[in-house]
Order: sequence, then structure tokens, then C-alpha cells
Amino acid sequence: MSFKKVVSFIMVWTIMLTFVPSAFAIDSGTQQTTSSPNGSLTATMYLEGGELFYTVTKNGATIVEKSRLGLKTTGADFYSGMSFVSTGTTSWNNTYSIPGGKKSVYTDNGVQREYVVSKGSAQLKIYMRVYNDGFGFRYYLPGQGETFIEKEYTEYNFPNGTGGWGYPPVNTYEGTWQYYNSTTLDSSTVTMPFLASINNNAYWALFTEANVYNAGGTYCPSILTGSSGQNMKFSCGADQAQYGTQIQAALPFQTPYRAVIVTDNLNDLVNSTLVQNLNPPSKIADTSWIKPGNAAWSWWSEDYYGDPGVPEGYREVPFTYARQKDYVDFAASMGWKYVTVDAGWVKWTDGTIADLVQYAAAKNVGIFIWASPYVHTPYGASRMNLRTWASWGIKGVKVDMTANESQVGMSFLESVADYCAELHLMVYFHNATKPGGEERTWPNIIGSEGVLGSERYKLYWPPAPTAVHNTTLPFTRNVLGSMDYTPVALSNTNKNTTQGQQLAMSIVYETKIQNYADSIDIYGNWKGTELLHVVPASWDETKLLDGFPGSHVVMARRSGSDWYIGAMTDAARTVTIPLSSLNLGSGNYTAYVYKDGATGESISKVTSTVTSSSTLTIPLLATGGAAVLISKTTVPSMPNDPYTYYEAESATLAGSANVVSCVNCSNGNKVGNLGSNGGSVQFNVTVPAAGAYKVKLNYLTSDERWPNYSLNGGANTLLKIRLDSGSFNVVRSYVTTMNLNAGSNTIKFSYPNWGAEIDKLGILVP
Repeated sequence: MSFKKVVSFIMVWTIMLTFVPSAFAIDSGTQQTTSSPNGSLTATMYLEGGELFYTVTKNGATIVEKSRLGLKTTGADFYSGMSFVSTGTTSWNNTYSIPGGKKSVYTDNGVQREYVVSKGSAQLKIYMRVYNDGFGFRYYLPGQGETFIEKEYTEYNFPNGTGGWGYPPVNTYEGTWQYYNSTTLDSSTVTMPFLASINNNAYWALFTEANVYNAGGTYCPSILTGSSGQNMKFSCGADQAQYGTQIQAALPFQTPYRAVIVTDNLNDLVNSTLVQNLNPPSKIADTSWIKPGNAAWSWWSEDYYGDPGVPEGYREVPFTYARQKDYVDFAASMGWKYVTVDAGWVKWTDGTIADLVQYAAAKNVGIFIWASPYVHTPYGASRMNLRTWASWGIKGVKVDMTANESQVGMSFLESVADYCAELHLMVYFHNATKPGGEERTWPNIIGSEGVLGSERYKLYWPPAPTAVHNTTLPFTRNVLGSMDYTPVALSNTNKNTTQGQQLAMSIVYETKIQNYADSIDIYGNWKGTELLHVVPASWDETKLLDGFPGSHVVMARRSGSDWYIGAMTDAARTVTIPLSSLNLGSGNYTAYVYKDGATGESISKVTSTVTSSSTLTIPLLATGGAAVLISKTTVPSMPNDPYTYYEAESATLAGSANVVSCVNCSNGNKVGNLGSNGGSVQFNVTVPAAGAYKVKLNYLTSDERWPNYSLNGGANTLLKIRLDSGSFNVVRSYVTTMNLNAGSNTIKFSYPNWGAEIDKLGILVP
């Protein structure tokens, strides 16, 4: 007798052992098999001794062994004693589009079986949908009145030896992905999606849900819990308990789809749109106002006064209207569509969001603002506030801190999406549930977090994501939909991946609003910003070229005729990319390759001419990565910088100050050893007229170091530079204002003790 893995859906936390007597026989005439359009996937439903079961195969191989179906309501217990009523199938083959995403055209080609059973006078309908890349089913209770869902009996019975990738439940979905073997899975509680490897990686099955928070708050998201006998049970998370362990329902009623993507290769898994297909069509007729795009965002790199999570003295800077204007200016120079203004904007005293919207509009930049589920607060996503914010001209809202895996939480998300659609506002959710394809119904939902991402690199929010975690996401969470990981983090001191891997995330991780984590004062000095200048947020086509969960990924995405390739790895490796796999046209292309440098804190750029028959060979460091653009016309470049610069190595050095090689610095050099034994650097600058000028200091430091500057031999003035650059290998800018004389001026930097290292000084001449 062999053991089997069973995933059982039960809507309460009471353990129930499922036992089917072997004497039961399939009820005559009740067995119904439904095949996908190409015949590769089949689902069979049947009654056995009055109890309802199903099985699923792919290419003849068993994906789900004999598993139970059923519900218990206050009116009827559809566990046993059921009778077959009727069945019938429908099929369709449609295409549709959603603004943004991993492909420009979605194909919805499926077959649906309606299977009806009765118990007494009560009926239960099961809608089983089969696709070439998976299946989904939901329950439907007809009638009128009120009922309560007490239990859901659904099971997934895995083939022997099945293991997979998941993590313990957390209502923000900010868990670290890990592998569970067949033994540990039996005694674990995991969230969904859960990626199962079946028959030694012959098949991949991603277990998740669809149509969850766009169905009137009918249900809660669910988790999988193991028990003895390799029996795993499906239940609501802990959040539902505060409203009662039962699901309250008005008839007619339907559950979310229990969705399983099933493929025999990882490329088909990555490309699946099963969860979107299991959702109703768009409720928004005109989607022309929904525009995915990249965004500048200051919260991660510039902690604001008053944030209770920030240790005293750590990276605290004022959060002001004036500073957000700087972000607008940078976004405009990069061609980014948006600036996301995070929590704290209500406290501004030097301007308003309405002012910022007007300023940004003149530069073709839109504004998203942070909101919360606490509707009675100034930030609350209430109808009153949303209406007011829309009148200011914002483009969308980032609704944060929902963290509520209940019917109530799902109802809130849908109500926000619904009203935002009415106001022509885009929305994305943070600290909220995983996506289940709801953006097909509400395409103004342009993303969600639902992932342990870059914010965890902040020193006070462990655990930090690892390369193993990062290389699992493309095969799990990101398959379901846009994922706001907030990538490309460079200035954190607790780095555990390379700059190459961080840049690759801008391509590997798909989201319709890519909020780049780091500061404009970092990106303005970094070679990888050239690529961020041109990388899009919407894709026409996606191809997985290589990869394995938790090991590595090589993802190619097409926008128009340009191909972008992102490669990420845990262990050091060399990736080989035959460009024939991209179906390039004839003629020469230029390949711009940004790869790991000698260490993880630098990247190198290689440009070459390639054709469709060329092969790229790229070495990756451990926890490293690379990003590539293949194009005939698009040229990555740094944004326009209006400052006039003076190199530190060409300035006047004194004391111990000396020139040091620096791979990330302008001209490959910086000045170090300042503050020791009178070390100083003096710049000679020239301006056309006397007046106040913006002065930009490019510096490197792994901690907070405040310099003095002396202007034209005058007294020292202390510059309170509160932000480190992350290390002595990462360049950051600090802008201040100095009153300069017409003609020549001297600006001397010195330190009372060990100081930051200096790359160059910039003067903004109007």
C-alpha cells in the first residue's frame, strides 16, 4: 500500500480524517471526463457511493490522484448521500488584452463542465474548467436566502514523492521561499501559491486561487495545512477567525476558483495566464487612461522623521514637497511615467499634493500617493478621500497595510478597485493578499506587493531576501501577476546580492508599475541607470530561456522589436544565450550587456554587434546577475545632467588626502583619506555671476559622516549629510546651496575626523 499526498480544503480548523470505503463503486452513469482543447489535460469527476471525487492527468500522467469534492452548509452537507442530477459542457476560444503585463495578448481557450448533484432538495453545482496549461473549479449554490459555509471538503491528492516550493502563511505574503520535500510537506502549513514538482520535475503544478477579491467579498483566501497520513487541509487564514470561522453567504453563491497551473516545462508555467482566464471580463469599457509605467520612489532610500520603525539617527531626512519635486525632475529626465509619494505627505508644510501634481504634469509625470485602509484617517482610502484626491489630478493610489485575509479584507480591496475605476484612478495594493487574476475584471489594478522584496533590506526589517528566494519568485509569485518587489536596491549596507542581480530584476520581475527602490541621488551616478532609462514596464512577449526554482533564471522579454534579457543566479555560473531563441529579424543588432564586475558592488558594460545566429556568454558571480538589451534602434544612456563637474582627483589635495582607484566613480578615481592628518580637498570653480548656486557633492561612505566646507577661505560650515551611500564603492549625491562670487571661487572640504570619500563636485549654472 503506497502513501499519497492529499491537499484537503476544509473551511474550519477542526481536523477531519477522510476515509473512503473500498467497497464503494462508481455510481452508474456519473463519471464524466473533460479534456482540454488540445487533449493534453483531462479532469474526471464522479460519484462513488454518493460521495464526489475527481482526478486530473496531463499527457496521461497523474497530476491529482483520486481526491474529494464537496461543501457543508447550514442547509446541506454535500459530503455523502449525493445523487447525480445532470452535466453539460461548453467551450470557447477568445483573446483579450490587459494594459501591461507579461504579454500583449491573452488567449482564453477552455472547456467547462457543469456537474450538478443533489442531496434532498438542495443542489450543488461544480464548474470544472480545463485548459491546455491547467484547470480550475469552483462551487456554486443556487437558490435564495442566506446560508453559511461550514466546511469545504476539496482535496488535492498528489502523486507519491511530490515536493515543492512555498513558505509558512503570513497575511502580507512576505515569506521567504523554501523547498519542502515530501516528508516535510506532510507536517507543514504553507501558503499559496505552492509550486509542486511532480515525477522528478517531469511536470510542474502551481496551486493557487483565482477570482478571489473581485466577487463581492464572498470568500477568504486560503492556506494549506499538513497532518498525519500526508493529508493536507485547506482553511482560511487566521484573519477570518475575527469575523467567525464560517463563511456567510447570500444565495446564489460561488466560491473562488481553485486554480492549478499544470505544465511539462517552466517556460509554459511562466507564461501561463490561467488565473486571469478564470476571472470575469473587464468591467471597464475604456481602458485608455490605464497606463503602466516606471516610477521614482523615495521611501526606501530616505527614511523620514517620525517613522517609528527607524532607529534613532538612522538615515532620517525631511520629507518635503521640495524634495518630491526633485524626484519629479529625475523621473522626467528618465522618461519614467510616475513618482510614487509615500506616507507622510499630509505633513508637508512647504506645498501640497495638488501643487506637486501641477508641477509634475508640466513635465509629463503622473503622481501616485500612499493611502491606508484606515478610512477615518487623512490617508484613508475612503470614498470621500479618493474623490478629493482624484480632484487634485493624481493618477493613482498605493493602498497599503490591508493585511486582512478575510471576507472583509477582500470586500475592501474590491470596493477600492471599483470606486477607483469610476474615478479613473489606477491602484496597487501593498501588505495585501496575492493576486488571483483580478486585473482582468478591474484592469485599473496595476499591481500588488504580496512578496518579500527590497523593503526587507532596510536594516530594521529582517529577513533580507536572498538569491535563492529571488530566483524562486519568477516561477511562483510572479506567475500570478504584477509583483511590486521594488527592485534595484544599491545603497543598503546589508547587501547579499550583486549590483548585476539588482539590475536584472528590472527585467526578470514583471509589474505594471515598477517602483525603483533607490534614491535619485544614487541612480544619477550609476552605470546601470543607462538601462533603467529605457527598460519598459509593459511587455509584448516573454520567454524563459533557462532556469530552475531557487537556482537561476534567464528571462527574455520583448517590447516592440527590442529584447531585454535578465539573468539571476544563486551560485556562480556562466549563462549561454543563443539569440536564435528570440526570433530576431535579419541584419545587425547591438547587444548592450551589463554584467557583474570584479566584485558584487560594480557592474561592467560590454557592447557588441550581434545577429540572430550569435550567442552571448555571460559569467555571473555568486548571487549575481546580468541585464541585456538587444536592439537596432534603442540606445541606453544616462539622463541629462545640467551640472558642470570638477573631478576630485584634479583638485588641490592636502595632508593625507590621496587619489584612490574607484570602478564606480567618474573617470575611475576618487579622493580618500580625508580628515586624517589634515586631509582635505579644495576645488577651484568658476561661475559667470555672483549669486546662490546649487552645489552637488558626489561622495562615498558606509556610514553617516558630516563634512565641513570653507568657501573662498572663510569659516567652516558643517554639512549635515544624513545619508550614507551604502558602501565606499557606491556613489551618492548631496545638493546644497552656496553663495559664490563672480569668476573664480574655492570650495575646500575637510573633516573633523575620518570623512567620506569624494568623487567630484558639481555646480548648477543657470
